[in-house]
Amino acid sequence: MRKKPFDELNEEAELINLTPLIDVLFTVLVLFIVISPFLDIESVQLAPKGSEAVGQRNKRKIRIFVNKNEQIKINDTPVSPKQLSIVLQELKKTFQNEIPELYQDKNSPFGTYLNIKHALEQAGFEEMDLVVQPEG
Repeated sequence: MRKKPFDELNEEAELINLTPLIDVLFTVLVLFIVISPFLDIESVQLAPKGSEAVGQRNKRKIRIFVNKNEQIKINDTPVSPKQLSIVLQELKKTFQNEIPELYQDKNSPFGTYLNIKHALEQAGFEEMDLVVQPEG
């Protein structure tokens, strides 16, 4: 048996067949292209710009304001965190179909938001609008 020179062995070792790898990559790419239209992508609907959105906002009966010091006001009336749930239950009885608006300062703690959300759920509200005011 004849031995191959060292240079020929290195050339054979360096030649790797990439065809199966390319076939697999193209198969995965085709599957992704075929499946991607069926994926459910969540989206957030934004309010239309104009007088229609502004008019709806001014008609709201339940408006909750939170400042950076965690002070809560409902319709310009200060409310303590202990009273929050009781006040919201009374408002739910008065305005059954109303969706409350939450105006929260961007520097207020996230825990305050969670407490208000929990109190709204306990009061029986199913929806809440979070209003973010633009800077400037």
